[in-house]
Amino acid sequence: MILLIMLGVVLLLTAPLLFALRRPRTLRNRREAALALHRAQLTELARDREDGRIGEAEYKAARLEVERRLLAADSSAMPDMGGDARPLLIATIIALPVAAFALYLPGKTYNVPSEPHAQWMTQEKAVQTRLTQLITLLRAHLASVDPNSVDASQGQAYLAEALSEQAGTITPEALALFRQSLAHAPAGASWRPLDEQRIAQATGGSP
Repeated sequence: MILLIMLGVVLLLTAPLLFALRRPRTLRNRREAALALHRAQLTELARDREDGRIGEAEYKAARLEVERRLLAADSSAMPDMGGDARPLLIATIIALPVAAFALYLPGKTYNVPSEPHAQWMTQEKAVQTRLTQLITLLRAHLASVDPNSVDASQGQAYLAEALSEQAGTITPEALALFRQSLAHAPAGASWRPLDEQRIAQATGGSP
């Protein structure tokens, strides 16, 4: 189905080129073009005189000038316009759909395989296992230190972050730990901005 759509698009885009093939070649060089122009000017001057738009004197002067240009163009030797663009247009019209289909031939396109779901589940399970182990270690560490100490403040921030990562959201327990951590975090503590950011996220920007 996709190949048919591609073919239709290519034909639609190359359709204007077909009209160029229908144009007849009436003028071979610049000399013929100049002669045709000057003859048309003479015809126009005669029509203007008959209609009374110009006087006899103006008509004769203008006709003399056009005839002088006509003789000059007739005596000039100009080579014929060489080359015919029609073969190139035909080759282009044929080459475009052929090239488009060639790109989609078997083995011609790069195939990027999608990640198997089983492999993704294995990786996700490994991540969750590491988070569970980290949470267990942090809980054990917090149980052995003063809950109002700087050490506890740092551990509470990391435990709250690990709980949020495991749940995919800031849980009530994680929010309470962030607040406890912020309450005892020194002014220059590296985890203090984390506490403030996560509390703001969980409470909609309120402290």
